[in-house]
Amino acid sequence: MTSFRLLRGFTLVVNDANNLGIEIEEAKLPSLEEKTEDFQPGGSDIEITVAGLGLKAPKMPFKLKSHNPLVTGLIGGPPGTRHDFTAKKFVVDEVDGSEHEHAIDIKGRLLKAEGEQMQAGKASGYDYEVGSILTYSESWDGRVMHRFSLLLGGWTTWNYQAVNEARRRILFG
Repeated sequence: MTSFRLLRGFTLVVNDANNLGIEIEEAKLPSLEEKTEDFQPGGSDIEITVAGLGLKAPKMPFKLKSHNPLVTGLIGGPPGTRHDFTAKKFVVDEVDGSEHEHAIDIKGRLLKAEGEQMQAGKASGYDYEVGSILTYSESWDGRVMHRFSLLLGGWTTWNYQAVNEARRRILFG
């Protein structure tokens, strides 16, 4: 039997201390998009898309209906400064009623803090974007599905399986 899982709530926690659950309006988890290159070999009548060239730099946009100086104050900073962002989703299976946690942990920089248009009688806040992500970990119900670390040479876990162990041993051991 297939499941039908729906989002029933979400939050974003900044630096393990600032839970934005009552301020957050929108969040988009980082897109994982593979880099490709189109190539038409000599003598071929068709072009092929070459994949496996790595992933594009992930970014995580989010929007607060709030004016939170603890978040806005994180923009920029000296080189090497990164912050921890944990996005959590509460998902319920509408078929069997089971409850699930989908979480993303990243370490990155706040690259954008853009104030929304202010309008009388309307709540406004800020649009933010996290980028320059050094580490990325995605889990379902506490089990790591994907894990990336730039400092460890790339992916360490992909689709719940350990990967690139020889690469790390040779290049970073």
